[in-house]
Amino acid sequence: MTNYLWFLTRSGFTINSIFFSEYSLQNISETLQNTLFYIQNLFPTVKEPYDILSYIIIPFLLFIIISLVILLIANRYGFEKKLIIKKEIDNRTNDFLTEIIFSNHETSYIKEKINEFKKEIPFKKKWCRDIVLNKIITIKRNINGVSPNQMLLIYKYFGFHYYSNKLIRSRSWENKLLGIYHYQILEYKIKTGYIRPNIYVKNKFLKSNALIAVISLSDQKFDFLSNYKKKISTADELKILDIIYQKKSSLPQKINEWLYNENTSITILAIKLMIRYRESLNISQITYLLSHSDKTVRKETLLAIRNLYVTEANSVLIDYYNTEIHKRNKISALKTFGAVGNTETKNFILSLLQEEKDLEVKFEMVHCIHKIDRNFFKNYTVEDESENDIVSRIVLHVNNPYLN
Repeated sequence: MTNYLWFLTRSGFTINSIFFSEYSLQNISETLQNTLFYIQNLFPTVKEPYDILSYIIIPFLLFIIISLVILLIANRYGFEKKLIIKKEIDNRTNDFLTEIIFSNHETSYIKEKINEFKKEIPFKKKWCRDIVLNKIITIKRNINGVSPNQMLLIYKYFGFHYYSNKLIRSRSWENKLLGIYHYQILEYKIKTGYIRPNIYVKNKFLKSNALIAVISLSDQKFDFLSNYKKKISTADELKILDIIYQKKSSLPQKINEWLYNENTSITILAIKLMIRYRESLNISQITYLLSHSDKTVRKETLLAIRNLYVTEANSVLIDYYNTEIHKRNKISALKTFGAVGNTETKNFILSLLQEEKDLEVKFEMVHCIHKIDRNFFKNYTVEDESENDIVSRIVLHVNNPYLN
């Protein structure tokens, strides 16, 4: 209230003049004009919107723009500087690793030199450790003649085994993959136990890589596969076969059990291993496998008979062919007949030839008979002219596969 009275006093009012004196309308009008003039002069720099734009908004925007430009320049400078440092560290690491790997130094000397090198570079920074570790892995992967034991020692002297162990124990499957990769490349066989639990996880990428790593690090001990319940992809089958073959491992001792395994992936792997090692299937095994409920197992068995040239399987194949309902397997069986067949086989296929309506299957029948007896179709005729025409065309194509 006091402030209000002071304000009125400054404006030309008095208590007495308002309430106890009589003013004319002209005097009141002049007083109000004086009051408005006073209020306007309280804020002399923001009279109009243009003043707000000029004195506040534009300077603020200029400040923001200049700050961003300075920040971008500083960031670019820092980035370029870091690239130069990384390049220098990369070159120094190259020279250092080359010197200690390809020189006949004692392990104590190597350990001492590594400790000195770690002090010379910013090894505590993650990007620096990554450069050194990647360089070790690259050398191990790409350079022949490097001692695996020496590379593993260098890896451990740098302390990277703690890092890899931390990755495998991580909850992130990407980190686990990286840790497994380190162990596999550096052949850290003693750590297989840390990898093995991951072959039973749901994540297909982690499961696949863990399985391959365990087999790669195993010393010809593949018995754990007997109890493996997960499906193995075709790509992983090929990797496993390649690893076992490259390691020049002997055929797994429990290969016969694998053939009868409830996991069809293990059964298929066993069949492929027997083909790779030229280990023939016996009649009992063939009979069981050709009656298997999985069509892929049956197809792989046919391929094994064909590649291993199991001629004594003809009678079993004839019985099997009569029960097979899958077209691709029928065609595979006919190819197998063509490889291992005899006169009994030829007569069996011939008895089915005229009744067969599927041209793709009929083609394989003709091809099969032709492989067993190349002169058979020279005098082949039947009463049905259209059948004669179809067979003659197939024979022409069999003799010259380039015909359309």
